[in-house]
Amino acid sequence: MQQRLKKLVLYRLILTSIFLLMGLFFQLKGISIFWGPYTFFHFFIILLYVTTIFFAILLRKFKNLILLTYSQVIADSVIITGIVYVTGGGLSLFFPLYVLVVLEAGVILERQGGLMAASICSISYGLLLNLEYYWVIPSLAPRYPYHSIYLLYKLFLAILSFYLAGYLTGYLAEEVRKRGRELRKTREDYSRLEAFNRYVIQSIQSGLLTTDLEGRITFLNQAGEKILGLGISQLRYRPLIDIFPDIEEDFYGRLRSRVETTFQRPDAEEIKLGLSVSPLKDHKGKEVGKIIIFQDLTHIKEMEESMRRAEKLATIGQLAAGIAHEIRNPLASISGAIQLLKEEKETNESTQKLMEIILAESSRLNRLITDFLLYAQPPKLNKKAVDIGALVEDTLEVFSRSPQWTQGTRLVKIIEPHVTISGDPQRLQQVLWNLFINAVDAMGGKGMLEVKVQRDGRRQKAILLVSDTGKGISPAEINKIFDPFFTTKEGGTGLGLSIVHKIVESHGGEIFVESQPDRGTTFTLTFPAS
Repeated sequence: MQQRLKKLVLYRLILTSIFLLMGLFFQLKGISIFWGPYTFFHFFIILLYVTTIFFAILLRKFKNLILLTYSQVIADSVIITGIVYVTGGGLSLFFPLYVLVVLEAGVILERQGGLMAASICSISYGLLLNLEYYWVIPSLAPRYPYHSIYLLYKLFLAILSFYLAGYLTGYLAEEVRKRGRELRKTREDYSRLEAFNRYVIQSIQSGLLTTDLEGRITFLNQAGEKILGLGISQLRYRPLIDIFPDIEEDFYGRLRSRVETTFQRPDAEEIKLGLSVSPLKDHKGKEVGKIIIFQDLTHIKEMEESMRRAEKLATIGQLAAGIAHEIRNPLASISGAIQLLKEEKETNESTQKLMEIILAESSRLNRLITDFLLYAQPPKLNKKAVDIGALVEDTLEVFSRSPQWTQGTRLVKIIEPHVTISGDPQRLQQVLWNLFINAVDAMGGKGMLEVKVQRDGRRQKAILLVSDTGKGISPAEINKIFDPFFTTKEGGTGLGLSIVHKIVESHGGEIFVESQPDRGTTFTLTFPAS
């Protein structure tokens, strides 16, 4: 309301200035617009200026704005009555100024104010006409004889016009403000709804991408940017087929429920994506494009592959464990018989050599069976609190003095202190030993072996990383390295990493491998921290 009153003060100043300039113009031109002296006219104009400035000052200090507005309306009505009186009374051309007072009250105070101003103006104008008609005050204009009925008719029209102006202005002001409030509320609701929709879209973990009817990308949410490694600024208005070139041609047109594809991120990492498409419609139900929702299935695919491998290995393990037990008994008999034959005096040098070969191979076969049984039927774990860092230090100390260690290997250790888990120290040392042997063999006697021990950001997991700068593992072989009897080393059993995988899983941990040909391999082991 204070803003409306400030505008009213400005309009009053402008209107009063126009009246003053008109009066001066007419005075200079010698044109008489009324029968009284110009001094009276200028007096009331100055009075309008004074009251306007006075009310402007009160506007800053006075808190009851409604009372201030009514006071201003009364003052304006009195001043306009004076202007009408000195400019001809009932014949004055400034009679419409009353309507301006009614309008300003209606705009500011709505219908109640408009009707109140109409009442004040009606009383002021009626008093003026009656006082002039009955000669209570002298008329400054020639007195035209007119009947009392004409006076009542003139007064009736004036009062009617005042009340109509007050009612209509107040009604329109109320409607405008009501519609304004509704519009503001609608805008607020729309803003809240828009913010809610934006929050929902940006908060979902799946990628959400929209296209126009030509298949050009128009929107990508934050989750989608994170999954693809690309921002909407890089993708806007690009054809969908440029981003997913491997999807089938009928995917976009026929609205197939779901399709899986491979996507290469800008950092050259390949990820598996699951995509589904649905129509995008406007508020009239007209289709304006498509919505593509996609998820990163890489981790799920890895889990599925791990489960398949575990199921396959469980089946093979159960079958082979029984066979291994059966092989071990005749193998022991063969070894015993050869030992007895070796002690016979009739054997020659050639026979002795052959028997030594048989004994060596029997021993090698026995070790293979022992490793296999350890993988297929691992012994019960003897768990206790284990400091992974201390275990790594001890194992590296022994390993650096073993025949497998090469002088060309450079060791880097980054070990966070007091990282403990619940585990079997002997089995965990076996894991470390196998990983260290594989790393040194992969580097061919020269390179850097890096071992890191740390907690994750939430300090809920212990992380062990073993990295080498060796020849790496090819993409075709990396999914097979945990399979039993798969090996790329001459003379290897192919059970080392299978046993590592089994021991890590038995400790409630996970093992991941990343490798790049000719750049090295990193094994990442995670265990629940204690």
